[in-house]
Amino acid sequence: MIHYTCDRCKRTIDPETEPRFVVEIDVRMAGAAEARSDHSEDLDQLAELHDQLQRELNAELGVSLQDDLDEIDDVVCGRDIDDGPDQYDLCEHCFEAFTSNPLGRETTVGYGFSNN
Repeated sequence: MIHYTCDRCKRTIDPETEPRFVVEIDVRMAGAAEARSDHSEDLDQLAELHDQLQRELNAELGVSLQDDLDEIDDVVCGRDIDDGPDQYDLCEHCFEAFTSNPLGRETTVGYGFSNN
């Protein structure tokens, strides 16, 4: 049986009796995402052509280079290889706290001063 623990309050979560929430955080470098979105239509056509030529070349050579190309892409874009989004299990109470303040910033108390 799989045991779940809330990553915020460290309380055990029983998925049969209470809800368990999974929060996934995906962080990537802003420059890489913006560069790809600028010419997305042109790049899609070029990427399709490149993929087709690569498949034909690999079929002729009997070699698969896709894994090496994916690894190079991960290094260039600043991603760690074999790392997906970070996942955190939260209980219902901690999920509500997370949704109300996802960055965990301390809220300042506003003092009501009169306009004298």
